[in-house]
Amino acid sequence: MSNTAKTVLAVVGAIVLLVVLWVVGQALFVSTSLVEKSTDPDHIINNYEEFQSTYNSCVKLNGDLGTIRGMPPSDPMFAQFSKGAMIAQKKQLLNRWVEEYNAKSKMINRNLWKSSALPYQLSVDDFSNYNEPR
Repeated sequence: MSNTAKTVLAVVGAIVLLVVLWVVGQALFVSTSLVEKSTDPDHIINNYEEFQSTYNSCVKLNGDLGTIRGMPPSDPMFAQFSKGAMIAQKKQLLNRWVEEYNAKSKMINRNLWKSSALPYQLSVDDFSNYNEPR
């Protein structure tokens, strides 16, 4: 093998080694950053409160659905929007909050800091007023 070929191989090998070291360094930096962010007290408190707040929103929407379902369709509350439209809107909001709660529950860096009093996942069927007939 000629000196030129050896030099080219040495340069290519050095470049490959530098790229591998850079990739490994980036992987370590990202994982360290994720651990630091996940264990930061501010993030822990925010995640804990976020789950509780989302769950409380679902409970409130369930109560709203019960209240709306219990009112007669002739109530003045339904002057602008029909009873059915208001029920559909509340159900849509409840569904959205349940989906958001479940998505965040699957994120390990968020799920670690959720209250043990809260369920791991929610379903709209967990809320008594969601599937009641109109």
